[in-house]
Amino acid sequence: MFNFQPFKLEIANVEKWLEKEFSLIRVGRANPAVLDGVKVDSYGAAVALNQVANIMIEDARSIRISPWDASQIKTIEKA
Repeated sequence: MFNFQPFKLEIANVEKWLEKEFSLIRVGRANPAVLDGVKVDSYGAAVALNQVANIMIEDARSIRISPWDASQIKTIEKA
């Protein structure tokens, strides 16, 4: 009698989101994926951090962000 299809679709979307969130959790290791959602204001447009800088793992607990343009350092720090 009741159409469960929209509910099933919403649950599938929630499962995908939750899986993505859980993939960001790493115990004891740095993971550059935690910065995937960070947007930087670059010349008037919001772009992903990985489009304006290199993101590297220095050691097990450190992430290094190396901007391609030195004038972007302040906006990266703000983001």
